Amino acid sequence: MKITVYTTTDCQFSKQEREYLTNHNLTYEEKNLETNKDFLTEMLAVSNNFAGTPVTRVEKDDGTIAVLKGFTPAEFDTTFGFTSETPKTEETKLTEPTSTEVKPSEEPVKPVEATPAETPTAPPPAQITPTPADEKLNSVLDKLEEKTETPPTTPPPTSSPSVPDFPTGDTKVTA
Repeated sequence: MKITVYTTTDCQFSKQEREYLTNHNLTYEEKNLETNKDFLTEMLAVSNNFAGTPVTRVEKDDGTIAVLKGFTPAEFDTTFGFTSETPKTEETKLTEPTSTEVKPSEEPVKPVEATPAETPTAPPPAQITPTPADEKLNSVLDKLEEKTETPPTTPPPTSSPSVPDFPTGDTKVTA
């Protein structure tokens, strides 16, 4: 199993998730968005443009991939197959399995027809206000842009360089 966690330094949910993974003896790779601009692009692709942290990508041994947005212990317990939120002690680890693979249902999913009253609608763009998470992400992006800005270049000279006069074929050159 491969676990990749996209985090920011001051995010409390990222801190809680790191503690959860450590307490459950799960090995993971942490990608801090503040240290590498490419991690942000990667996270947005993995999370379908979810702009919050943490985002966790879990690639299971059977090839299935789960993407967890934010951190909720119950959701992580379900994904990793734990039956409770309490980490297992060394004593119980010897007698109980530490995880169980969650496999998708074999039954075909039947589409549910929604009536117009049940269909959720997004508010018009004018009503959307930035959340603290959006402001935090913008702050991280600004810091990354400051770190990657290049110094201004010297403008090219405005005058043409002088060209020396060369002798014509009529003039003899002596050395």
